[in-house]
Amino acid sequence: MVEAFNAANEIDTIEVDPAHAWLGIVAVGTAYDSVREALSALDLTEDDVARNGIRILRVGMPYPLGADKVRRLARGVEQVLVVEDKTAFVELQVKDILYGRSDAPQVLGKRGPDGRALIPPNGQLTAARLTGPLRTVLKRRVALAAPPPPSLELTVLPTERIAYFCSGCPHNRSTAVPEGSLAGGGIGCHTLVTMSSRTDSQVTGLTQMGGEGAQWIGQSPFTDVEHIFQNVGDGTYFHSGQLAVQACVAAGVNITYKILYNSAVAMTGAQEVEGGLTVPELTHKLVADGVRKVIVCADEPKRHKGASFAKGVLVWDRDRLDEAQRLLRDTKGVTALIYDQQCAAEARRKRKRGKLPERRTRVVINEAVCEGCGDCGVKSNCLSVQPIETELGRKTQIDQSTCNTDYSCLDGNCPSFVTVELPRSRAATAPPQAPSPPTVSDPKRIDINGAYNIFLAGIGGTGIVTVNQVLAMAALRNGLHVEGLDQTGLSQKAGPVTSHLRLSNEAVESSNRISPASADCVLAFDLLTAVDAENVGYGSPDRTIAVASTSQTPTGDMVYNSAIGYPATDALLSRLDVHTRSLISFDALGAAEQLFGSTTPANFLLVGAAYQLGAIPISARAIEDAIAINGVAVQANQTAFRWGRVAVDNPEAFQSATAPSGRPPRRDVKIPSHLLNSCTVMDTTRDTLARRTAELVAYQSNGTAARLVNVVEQVWNRERGVTDRTELSEAVVTYFFKLLAYKDEYEVARMLTDPDFRHFVQSQVPGGGKLTYKLHPPLLKALGRRKKISLGPRTHFMLRLLAKGKFLRGTVLDPFGHTRMRRLERRLAAHYETTVLELLSSLTAENYGRAVAIARAPELIRGYEEVKMHNLERYFTRLGELGIDTPPLLP
Repeated sequence: MVEAFNAANEIDTIEVDPAHAWLGIVAVGTAYDSVREALSALDLTEDDVARNGIRILRVGMPYPLGADKVRRLARGVEQVLVVEDKTAFVELQVKDILYGRSDAPQVLGKRGPDGRALIPPNGQLTAARLTGPLRTVLKRRVALAAPPPPSLELTVLPTERIAYFCSGCPHNRSTAVPEGSLAGGGIGCHTLVTMSSRTDSQVTGLTQMGGEGAQWIGQSPFTDVEHIFQNVGDGTYFHSGQLAVQACVAAGVNITYKILYNSAVAMTGAQEVEGGLTVPELTHKLVADGVRKVIVCADEPKRHKGASFAKGVLVWDRDRLDEAQRLLRDTKGVTALIYDQQCAAEARRKRKRGKLPERRTRVVINEAVCEGCGDCGVKSNCLSVQPIETELGRKTQIDQSTCNTDYSCLDGNCPSFVTVELPRSRAATAPPQAPSPPTVSDPKRIDINGAYNIFLAGIGGTGIVTVNQVLAMAALRNGLHVEGLDQTGLSQKAGPVTSHLRLSNEAVESSNRISPASADCVLAFDLLTAVDAENVGYGSPDRTIAVASTSQTPTGDMVYNSAIGYPATDALLSRLDVHTRSLISFDALGAAEQLFGSTTPANFLLVGAAYQLGAIPISARAIEDAIAINGVAVQANQTAFRWGRVAVDNPEAFQSATAPSGRPPRRDVKIPSHLLNSCTVMDTTRDTLARRTAELVAYQSNGTAARLVNVVEQVWNRERGVTDRTELSEAVVTYFFKLLAYKDEYEVARMLTDPDFRHFVQSQVPGGGKLTYKLHPPLLKALGRRKKISLGPRTHFMLRLLAKGKFLRGTVLDPFGHTRMRRLERRLAAHYETTVLELLSSLTAENYGRAVAIARAPELIRGYEEVKMHNLERYFTRLGELGIDTPPLLP
């Protein structure tokens, strides 16, 4: 009956049927489009395919396979090639149908005629992956063009764009385990932890949905590991994971289930959890199932006040997560930890819709106080805690546009954090209106010959799919045939996202995925994604026009590990340029921020630029109409599209309109004339020295500033006798200043109360009111206080008064100067000064590089208190590697 239905409805069809064929191709499902695209990549048109005796069967129903169509395909052919995903399934049916006949052809598929692997059994069968196997089969009977030369080997980038948790996601904290412990992976957004370089998660293995933890039943008797944690989302638990919990209880294994209670199935669209229980109800079920001990860790434990939990259940703040895990790890049998915090993406969605009250506390980092140590990134794993390069090196900032007000970053061991309260009745303010763009000329329209291919590469959650859909709608309004492919699913936040768009005047039998080296236009919304080894190969130096944004968006690994830097923009552009015939670039996020006060319209700046270059064969009217049909930020996106056109047609006007206003500069400090007037240091090194000298005067005194000038001048003069390079002098200016201006209580107070910081806070949080300093003084820490204290506006005067006490710094009357850290900081500056001056006596052109490395070593010294002590050990290790004796750590 099924075979009759197949035959009656022509589900399987022979698409190409020459009278005299020698080869029959069986293409199953979507592999058909990939086969047609691969043949096109081999320069075989549909007429060429038929003329060369190739018959093609498109299979729409792989089981049971229609025998009649297979026999028709095989009539008179010598070989049959079966192209299907994964293992040989249709191939075996083809053999059963054909073999045993006297005229049976040779059936190829996963193996070629020589018995070697042919059609890949894993991954997606794209046209690019099928071109080689088809060439192998066709080359003995069909004249094919020579294969392209192998692609260039690309250098390995220091970081790559991988999918990461959303800003403020509960999994940023909940997936961490105590040192020495392992956690089992499972199905859910929390799986993303397996892709990161985090060292606090230690995930081992991955199970099917509902099997979380069951694997430990079989593993535990054969390992010395006595206990593991098992991550499981609330959606998975209520779906089928609870059965694995019961199985572990029955088996009596030592395991702690971490039930990540987020109140949404975020992986597939934030649906409500079907059949879910409340947190108190869940504790009763777990205890009833035989779980030995249950602890609830919540971001707001007070919401459970008065709730009826199972007997013996502890309800703690999430700050006690490590303590809770250690307690459960030491408990024999099956235990459970419920981590209760709402999905950040769903909470953000509800706030936008007015279903959840807006959190009125914002976090701002004082970049002057910040040391760029990355501890706040380690504690929060939050993508809104972003590294930024400044004149004084790497610092950290909070991206207010993406911040989900989780406040985990406040746990960072650093006094640079302040919170700002928004007024309760804040009038809604309209976004700033961008200036009207100047008139531009119309670009030359492209004549589409065959298919026109557009490739988009960007970051998940930033609207890449939306741009592709808008362009597709615009193309349809122009009467074009459209094929598209968007990368969606799981949580692509912060990960690499690509979209393919294929336009033609009439329907073309081909895949909706672009083949390598066939993109006519590349829109690189993110350079890191665009220059990935696979993605950059879509471009071709013969045909591709590329428009790229040079904006630097940190990766998840950069947030967690401060040692990882963003690759040089010029290097990324060069990598992309090799695969294009034309490339223009600009900072799209920065330009959008200047024009609109928001980075949201940035994507359409690139679309406008590509259109004006003649790289998008759609009318401007159709694109703007499609933006209107999309119905989101219509005016801003249409204006951004027009300004993007200006970027190409009138670059001077665009640069003038988008020039960054910069951060408020720190007030100038008048430099005493006697400090630099007779100094022989020249050029840019002198400019840097002048700024650092002024800052040291503000920090302490003329004497401290003169100490820097004296050492730098000696280095400069000696350096001139050895080389014309200036790296050594520049390094000494930077790092001797850093060691002289160590940030003690006086300096932190001065920087926090600097009026320029108040202006910066207002620029970050317009309309912000009450400002609160988040501090953890070493004295209180020594007395056992574990959390930071909050100092409100009334303490501002006290901090200003403390800042004026800088004249006590380093004297016997300095109440803070006798601690181990302050004594060590003073010794570090003296040791650096002595080391540099000793290097000068033996400086030569041959050992110049070593001297520069020694002078730059203090770059490793970052952070406060424990974080700084850890980095000092790295600093001393580095000096030892360079052959320098290090001062002993003080008791």
